[in-house]
Amino acid sequence: MTPQPQSAAKPSIPKLERLLLASGIRLAARFYSKDRLTALFRHEAHLALELASRLSVAEGRRRVNIPRFFGIESDSCDWSVYMTLEHLVITNTAITALLPRLYAGREPDVDITFEDLKPVTEAGPEQIDSLAALRERYTEVVDKLGNLHAGTRTLHPWFGILSAAQWHALAAFHTSTHRRQIERILKLI
Repeated sequence: MTPQPQSAAKPSIPKLERLLLASGIRLAARFYSKDRLTALFRHEAHLALELASRLSVAEGRRRVNIPRFFGIESDSCDWSVYMTLEHLVITNTAITALLPRLYAGREPDVDITFEDLKPVTEAGPEQIDSLAALRERYTEVVDKLGNLHAGTRTLHPWFGILSAAQWHALAAFHTSTHRRQIERILKLI
């Protein structure tokens, strides 16, 4: 379930930025409680859903070029709001499946490439319901787990070896990053 870099594709976030993000993830996992990170995840998903639900289908599907900002890949700066929601659904579904495995001390059983995390251009308003359902599912899974610092760790290709607690922090920060992406898209629609 660990995203694996493709041999031809290189990360499009600068190395120093990736190092800063990795440090932020580790610090958040260390100093924020599991419940606080879950609340942040839920809040950011809620904001993204609220922003998306105000749009017409045509507006939600409109691809917009935004300037790259801290934490976002350059090749995702031309997505629509619905594509951004779909990416959150895909990525956070993978993290939802990964957390119990790491907590239980098991290795991930599936490798996911960066291409697997990309949305389709046809993503539509169904992504609103998908993200809302995922937000609840993610919360249920995390709430059932105990100390996320226990268990095994696995490699994230940009951020290094992460524990379940660190993957949990990544889910919250990742959702926040893409919520900010949606805000930037809306300014240009």
